Amino acid sequence: MKRILSHQSAACFARFAKASAVFGLLVALFAGSALEAASPDLQNTTPRGAQRGVETRVTFFGNRLEDAEEIIFHYPGITAKDLQVIDSRKVEATLVIAPDCRLGEHHVRVRCKSGMSYARNFWVSQFPNVDEVEPNDDFDAPQRIDLNVTIEAEAKPEETDYYLVSMKKGQRLSVEVEGLRINNIVNNIAIDPFVSILNKNRFEIASADGSALLKQESVLSVLIPEDGDYIVEVRDSAYQGRGRYRAHIGTFPRPAAIYPAGGKPGEEVEFTLIGDVTGEYKTKAKLPLTTEEGTFGVLGQHEGLYPPSPNLVRVSDYDNVLESGENDDMRSPDLASVGVLPLAFNGILEKEGDIDYFKFTGKRGQNYRFRVYASAIGSPVDPVLNLYDSQFKSLGGSDDANGTKDSQVDFKPTEDGDYFVRVTDMLKRGGTDFVYRIESEAFTPAIEVTMPEMLRRNLQYRKQFDIPRGGYYSMVVNTTRRNMSGDLVFDLPSLPPGVTWESGTIPRTVSQFPILLKAAPDAPIGGGMYTLKVKNTDEKSPVEGTFTQALDLVRGPQNGVEYYTRYHDKLPVSVVEEIPYSITIDQPKSPLVRDGTKKLKIRAHRKDGYDKKITVRLLWKPPGITSPSTMTFGEKDTELEYELNANASAEINTWNINVVAESDAGKGVMMTASPFVELSVEEPFVGMKLSMATAKQGEAIDMLAEVENLREFEGQADVQLFAVPAHATVPVVKIDKSTSDLKLPIQTTDKTPVGQHKNLFCTVTLMHNGEPVVHRVGMGGVFRVDPKPKEPVAAKPVAEEKKVVAKNEPAEKPLSRLEQLRLEAQKEAAAQ
Repeated sequence: MKRILSHQSAACFARFAKASAVFGLLVALFAGSALEAASPDLQNTTPRGAQRGVETRVTFFGNRLEDAEEIIFHYPGITAKDLQVIDSRKVEATLVIAPDCRLGEHHVRVRCKSGMSYARNFWVSQFPNVDEVEPNDDFDAPQRIDLNVTIEAEAKPEETDYYLVSMKKGQRLSVEVEGLRINNIVNNIAIDPFVSILNKNRFEIASADGSALLKQESVLSVLIPEDGDYIVEVRDSAYQGRGRYRAHIGTFPRPAAIYPAGGKPGEEVEFTLIGDVTGEYKTKAKLPLTTEEGTFGVLGQHEGLYPPSPNLVRVSDYDNVLESGENDDMRSPDLASVGVLPLAFNGILEKEGDIDYFKFTGKRGQNYRFRVYASAIGSPVDPVLNLYDSQFKSLGGSDDANGTKDSQVDFKPTEDGDYFVRVTDMLKRGGTDFVYRIESEAFTPAIEVTMPEMLRRNLQYRKQFDIPRGGYYSMVVNTTRRNMSGDLVFDLPSLPPGVTWESGTIPRTVSQFPILLKAAPDAPIGGGMYTLKVKNTDEKSPVEGTFTQALDLVRGPQNGVEYYTRYHDKLPVSVVEEIPYSITIDQPKSPLVRDGTKKLKIRAHRKDGYDKKITVRLLWKPPGITSPSTMTFGEKDTELEYELNANASAEINTWNINVVAESDAGKGVMMTASPFVELSVEEPFVGMKLSMATAKQGEAIDMLAEVENLREFEGQADVQLFAVPAHATVPVVKIDKSTSDLKLPIQTTDKTPVGQHKNLFCTVTLMHNGEPVVHRVGMGGVFRVDPKPKEPVAAKPVAEEKKVVAKNEPAEKPLSRLEQLRLEAQKEAAAQ
């Protein structure tokens, strides 16, 4: 789920041109051993951003950074020089930001000899940075600043920061804060910004706590009523701030919306920027040919300045339809059809209670998904979407969809003709910035390429592919086929020097598949961001998908919910120093059969006496195969067996499998992978059906079995009956390829539990190419144990009677307890 700044909102920040470049400075550092560091961790930077067109010294904070070599940015426009490692937690570098570097958010990583860090964000402004000067928490003693600056400051609990600016009547004063988005505090929000503009008499001119455009971040823009000094107040909305913020303060434009809300790839579109306090203005922008999330950020210049962050528009292959005339009644004869699908309907809910209708032509048999883009592009509209036929009969409706406020409805017309789409705000709100876009998306073939979440609530975990020199790294890729089927293949057009890859064809029945990267022993240490593609194998109807990685940059309460997530279409790959161990799997010589088991021999090759624990896991398993989640080599161990289990429907094929390994020598986790080995999954050699057997406790009986020889095998096989009750024993029985009937002896004892014992089964172990092939057969056998027969009870000898009872004389009746008590009472009375 895509989230940005709130639990319900979808990721909606700007996506720019897809072309991604990596810029960095390789700095020669001292040579270090393989144990010096691993899994480098970048937390944040100071400052959090800088002005474009200038050089800025930046400190990178984190852990295990002592072997840092390069600063890598995801997008062009920023390079680094003069990198200096201060210690394991701090690295400094000078960032050179090009004059034409795009404004707004960038993503940065630190590449070390031991690996690549997570991505964090860095912000580029048109204004110079100005540091907060403490104390500035007294309204009567604010920090005086020039206009058009970016304040780098810290929010503290129960503290308010005040900034003083001098303004002229009619001037525009705008404030935009980057707070929540620029801090990385585990499961917490550093600052939820609140801003206000006040005059010297403490009269509040305007305030903002969040915005539709930037969700929990605040934007504010006013026209100054008279000459004088004004105070900009910045604080956490709940007075609980504990992180950095950047406040842009100046006379820049701050449009709230943009119209139309999209266009075609490669097209130059004239947009109207709406909601600025000085009025609407227009700008032209050429839309990119490709995007990462289907959106592009438009920065509309006005009077020589830009807004600090862009307005988002959709980029899609649909003709734009703009609302016109009176379109609030679908029964109106003036509502003309706008054409045949697919189309993109653009409009504004300009007043309270506004309802917009569009009339279009539908063709029988066509499938479309109508999707509203409003919240996702920073609009305040909470849309409700409805579809109607030509008789005004409802064909479906939607409020929220896919965990977002935006709506979607699937549409499949049953006949050619006119249809209507209707949109309104859930709460009947409206305004000049209530922009929306409805796209009628055809169900066209597509491939989505992602990677599974390896650690809960951490989308970047193990998404940095650090390959040891002379070693391997493996990854599992998710492939989702949309409106298509068929086999798929990977394509990595380029990789770091000395790195190669291997995989195989992804069968049509499989959605997850492994890929293996290998670094040559002499591969240069280095890396960057690379493209991973997945293609179908049908040359007549080619379809291609590109890997997209989620960057969960901010997670907050409760329990690490995504608050701010961005996406990037490149894969971080680097060659790292050789590590002190490697892992291999012995190539299996025999198959794993359906309903069978197989033990893989895993070997740890330790170098220079390396004696730490090594944990291995089968990162990917063929369909129908299960295994332990992990297994661990002890400090001195060099071998272990990793058991695989195949169910009855395991897919028949020869699969590439491997394990990934991790070990911590005290300075972070070092990871590698084994080379692929081939695992053949095959049909079983033998089948078996068990007949029900019954025995009494202590008896020995034979359970009968029908043996089915499905495939020829050489020699004899061992048959062992399992799941028999306690205190029952069974021997191993031999069969060969000619066996059709089998007796399985069961010896019970007096202690064998009585009752019906279910789910008995046999293992059949035969040898193939010198290795065992283990089957599980005869599943569901039943063995009933009856009680041991009781022995006859011997007659007890009759004792001599002291009193001879005459014939026909009745036997003396014993006294009841009450009679005994009465008799005792009579005796006591007589004695007195």
